Amino acid sequence: MRMPVKSERDAFRIAYGGALLIVGAVLLGALISPAVGVALLAVCGVFAILWDLRAKDPDRRRPLREAAGQARRESDGRRRVLVVANETLCGDELRSELAGREDPVVRVVAPVLPSRSHYVASDIDRELGEARARLDDTLAWAAEHGLTATGRVSDMPPLPAIEDELRGFAADELLISTHPPRRSRWLESGLVERAREELEIPVTHVVVDLARRRATVES
Repeated sequence: MRMPVKSERDAFRIAYGGALLIVGAVLLGALISPAVGVALLAVCGVFAILWDLRAKDPDRRRPLREAAGQARRESDGRRRVLVVANETLCGDELRSELAGREDPVVRVVAPVLPSRSHYVASDIDRELGEARARLDDTLAWAAEHGLTATGRVSDMPPLPAIEDELRGFAADELLISTHPPRRSRWLESGLVERAREELEIPVTHVVVDLARRRATVES
């Protein structure tokens, strides 16, 4: 939780600003109308609440940034790209993005997000198997195109999976591949925004429209 008062200076500023606001509201109420003074207090109060809600908390933990700081940096000069994708792993958009990099070291993590029924049944074998197949296909494609790539399937949600991978892979860039908006649970959870907020490295978002691809093939 964000604490607005962290020092005597903060307390003085809040008290001083509040006093000025009250004096201004009283003067407006006396000169124009009491309703005007009340309206001023209400508007300023709403503005202060909205500002506090939108303000970033400098003391909030940033686990992705902390994890990225733990990885040992390599000295070979090659750019390291961490790719996070699952159902969109074999998408043309993602592969085009990777093919456009110059001799990168690619690390792929495929977080599995099982259905609610499988969470209850503790049975995610099918999801893990499908993710492994997509990962194997992607790594084979990378090898055919001269890309250095390794990867693994993770049984964690995307955000913890990224955090875990960053501890051992000193990424120069994070590439997140998702379905289009309104069809992506990752986007609904704010994954891309959270990564961009916490990390100091570039975060690239690649949208893969598998439905459009299937429609094109069928036509």
